[in-house]
Amino acid sequence: MAAKHGPSLPHLRPGEVTLLDYAADDPRDVISLSEKEAQLLQLAHQIQEQRLEKALLEQEPESLSGDNVEEAMAVAEREFLDARATYTVKRKATRTILMTDPILKAVHLKATTPRERDLLPLVNRRDVLALAHENLASAHDQVLKRLANTEVENLQINEENQGLVRQLLALTKHDDSWREKLQDENLKSQMDQLEAELKTSKAKWEIMKSIASAMVVGSGLDWAEDDTLRALVLDESDD
Repeated sequence: MAAKHGPSLPHLRPGEVTLLDYAADDPRDVISLSEKEAQLLQLAHQIQEQRLEKALLEQEPESLSGDNVEEAMAVAEREFLDARATYTVKRKATRTILMTDPILKAVHLKATTPRERDLLPLVNRRDVLALAHENLASAHDQVLKRLANTEVENLQINEENQGLVRQLLALTKHDDSWREKLQDENLKSQMDQLEAELKTSKAKWEIMKSIASAMVVGSGLDWAEDDTLRALVLDESDD
C-alpha cells in the first residue's frame, strides 16, 4: 500500500505511516444497502427509541413536597440513569447476539445469503483496523513519553544556562575590561543579548513581586507573623 501520509508527516516512522494508511478511510468500509434494507434499519431504530420513551413515560411520578423536592429530584434522576443504562446494556446484548451467528457463518465460510457473504471482507477489515489502532496507541504513548523526557531535559538545560549566565555576570560585575579583550563579534552579540534578557527578566520579576506584596497586604492576613510573607512584603529576600 502506498504511503499517503509520508510527505505530510515526515516525523513518523515508516511503520507508523503504514499503520495510518491502513486506518485511513477505505471504500471497503462502506456497504451498499438496498432501499428496503435501509428502510428496515430506520424502522428498527425508531422502534427502539419508542420503546425507551414508552418505558420512561410509564414510570409513575412521585409526589413532591416543598421540603424534599431536591432529594426526590435526585432520586428520580438516578432512577432515570439506571433505567437508561439497563436499556442500553440490553440493546447492546441483543445486537451482539444477532450479529454473532452471521459473523461466524461468514468467517467459517458457511454463509448462505449474499449479505452474510458480504460480511467476510468487513470482518477482515475490522481486524486490521483493530490491530492498527492498538499499534498506533502504543506509538502514541511512546511519543508522549519522548516528549515528556525532552521537555524535562529542556528545562534542565535552561536552568543550567541561567546558572552559568548568573555566574558569568557575577564574575564580571565589577570589571568590564574583559569586554575589550573579546575578539569574537558573535560572542559579544550573544553576551549583550543575554544581559538584555536578564535585565528584562529581573524587571518582570520585580513587578510580579510588587503585585504579590500588594495582594498580601490587602488580603488582611497577619503577614508580619509569617517569615515568608514578611520577607515578601518587606522585600527582605536577596533575589
